[in-house]
Amino acid sequence: MCPLSSFKCKGLVFPFVSLFFFSVSSQKVLKKTLVDSHVSRIVIDVKNCYQVNLETTSSDELRINASMEGEYSTDLVVNLETEGKSILVSTGFHPNFIFPNDKLSAHKVISIALHIEVPEYKEVVVYGTNSHVEAKGDYRKLTVRLSDGDCKIVDVGETVDVTTQKGDIWLSTASGVVEAASDYGKVFNKDFPKGDKHYMLQSKEGNIYLNKTK
Repeated sequence: MCPLSSFKCKGLVFPFVSLFFFSVSSQKVLKKTLVDSHVSRIVIDVKNCYQVNLETTSSDELRINASMEGEYSTDLVVNLETEGKSILVSTGFHPNFIFPNDKLSAHKVISIALHIEVPEYKEVVVYGTNSHVEAKGDYRKLTVRLSDGDCKIVDVGETVDVTTQKGDIWLSTASGVVEAASDYGKVFNKDFPKGDKHYMLQSKEGNIYLNKTK
């Protein structure tokens, strides 16, 4: 079930937050800082992104830095939708954008990279398709759902739940309770030092790599 089902089923209309953009050579960069200290859950839709970097910060701010390239990069925006203590982050097009009828033009590569900083010890949900997701920092719970994309977890706490279809999973941490399984892939270095952090790693076809850090 999509993590956004609870948002859409209620038929609520969320406020749209536009982001200012400027040119850096041939690349468009979008930046926005949202100060919202009461947010406890952040849902991030990364299906339009090839690279996503997540980290936590000790401040009460949610910071989003999106770099975009491609023929239609000037029409791309970052959307923020809110409901109570939850925020949805996603990328898309301006409302008046007319999508090309030509399939070749419609499928031209648009590369979007997101760098997101979230307040510490929040619940964060990330879902997408071919995205490469890298995360570090301290979360109350971090959930990642990908199909072909892979995921790299570096010294993340407290609870991490990652599921991929074909993508590989990398975990680097000093210790933790690790539950790792792949139906058709392999799990490397199963003997892992026990600790307070909890990692649930599951893949259908991808490999899972466990790396002990000092």
